Amino acid sequence: MKIAPKDLPALASEVRQEIIRTVSENGGHIGSSLGVVELTIAMLRCFNPVQDRIIFDVGHQSYPYKLLTDRAGRFSTLRLKDGLSGFPRRSESPCDHFNTGHSSTSISAALGYAKARDLLGEDRHVVAFIGDASLINGLALEALNYVQETKTKVIIVLNDNKHSISNCVGGFSTMLAHLSASTSYNKIKPPSRTPAACCPRAASCSGAWRASTTRSRAS
Repeated sequence: MKIAPKDLPALASEVRQEIIRTVSENGGHIGSSLGVVELTIAMLRCFNPVQDRIIFDVGHQSYPYKLLTDRAGRFSTLRLKDGLSGFPRRSESPCDHFNTGHSSTSISAALGYAKARDLLGEDRHVVAFIGDASLINGLALEALNYVQETKTKVIIVLNDNKHSISNCVGGFSTMLAHLSASTSYNKIKPPSRTPAACCPRAASCSGAWRASTTRSRAS
């Protein structure tokens, strides 16, 4: 089932409501997950979560991803004994490709997956999902430096929300702020929304999520 672009705001609202309801009962990371709902929907419309390799940095912002892949029916067990983990877990879903829970590891992990893909002659995207606060740490910067040397394709999605545990500070944060306010960036941003809205991926995932949540509430 393909979800029309006009229906995406309603989907985002439903995802937020489910996260708030579950976290209010079970505890967890609410702000980081609520802040990436639209970004997660956009990623899943562009990439196949089973075939491609989407790797979250830290992983505490993966609640929308869990809901929109194959775990909506179990989302009420989040952070409970024998329930869903609060972080990505390979044993939990074929859509999770890297066990995480710490900052700044996503780019180096994605680079490893990308090199393995190239050596095996496979055809898939490898995506690192990282925030601006994680990007400035040494492990992430080292990985960025090495990506250039490997000449392999790694897609890096930057969640530039200007926040970590507290407000971001320092030269790198200032540089990103200047970039997001620049004339060039703001010229290309609006035209990019139209083709992005046409990406067909993850519609079946979100449709399955709606069906499973309906069944779980009815029971």
